[in-house]
Amino acid sequence: MLIALLELDEWPFILKVNLLLSIFFLILTLLFVGLVLYLRIQKNFKEAHRKKQETKFIDFANTFLFDDSINKSKELANFKFTNIKSSYDYKILIKQVLIFDENLKGESTALIKEIFYGLGLYRFLLKDLNRKEWFNKARALFAFSKLGIAVPDQLIMPLLQSKRVELKQHGILYFLNTSKTDPLVFLDNLEGRLTLWQQVLIENSLKSFEVEIPDFARWLNHKEDSIVVFCIKMILSFNQFQNIPFLIDCLDHTSENVRHQAIQVLQAMEVPEALQLMVAHFPEETAANKRSILYAISKIGTYKDLQTLVPFIHKEEENLQIDFYKISGLFGDEIPVKKLLNIETITKDWEDFQEYSINSSIGA
Repeated sequence: MLIALLELDEWPFILKVNLLLSIFFLILTLLFVGLVLYLRIQKNFKEAHRKKQETKFIDFANTFLFDDSINKSKELANFKFTNIKSSYDYKILIKQVLIFDENLKGESTALIKEIFYGLGLYRFLLKDLNRKEWFNKARALFAFSKLGIAVPDQLIMPLLQSKRVELKQHGILYFLNTSKTDPLVFLDNLEGRLTLWQQVLIENSLKSFEVEIPDFARWLNHKEDSIVVFCIKMILSFNQFQNIPFLIDCLDHTSENVRHQAIQVLQAMEVPEALQLMVAHFPEETAANKRSILYAISKIGTYKDLQTLVPFIHKEEENLQIDFYKISGLFGDEIPVKKLLNIETITKDWEDFQEYSINSSIGA
């Protein structure tokens, strides 16, 4: 074999290539196996370290919380000096503080926050808020939110404008958890669309947390339409009937979605005073909003309100014709539509029905 290797120059080219490839893949395999072993050993080491740190912290926290004879400041300093050596240690302790805070109430919660500050966890998370990576910022926001700890607004407000949905949602939760008197203050400067998921998150939080419910009329003039739509929904959800005049004003809004939501909410709140403006806007409205107006009339209007719309439902608007046909049936014999129209040929017969309605003063 040795002689064969010494005579390498005399080998055919294909054998030389095979030898080089064999050596390359052997080295690659050894490196891969070594990397797997290294990562496995490192993982086991980190796991053992984590369990050890958690055990130490649990013992320390129980002593700190329930032993009144100790010098708390000294114990905090000793634990910090002895056990916190790396960012990984900080992350382990933050997680443990959150677990303790979730399971303890009353005076113990205040002591948990004392541990949080005393071990330097607050300063560590502030550094995370200033890092470039979005996940570091999100982790810090999550911890501050769960603990109800306020940080300077100038660190939080820019995060609400983030393109990362996760970061924006953590920012919203932060304000909902830390501001008891004005939990939606962030809406004042919020830019970009408020997603349906974020709207549900805010509503559920307002209903679950002990916070002061704001007057949602405050944001009905917001430049972002999705925020206006959300606030219209919340006026209904929290029964803010004092804002009905502002909802009626929303029927003149430039956004189709805002007008649509206003129609829906005014119908649900049973505000007949809004029908005059709805009917007046009907000819210029979109098909979806026309349909909403028809169904609003079915709940809070009269057959005369429905009659006035006949000339403004065009021949090509078959879906609206069918909706009109169905809704008219709710008024019994006051509008003899079913005697004049067949739903199977409604589009074909619609112009004749319009003419009949006008001539007999049933229409406009």
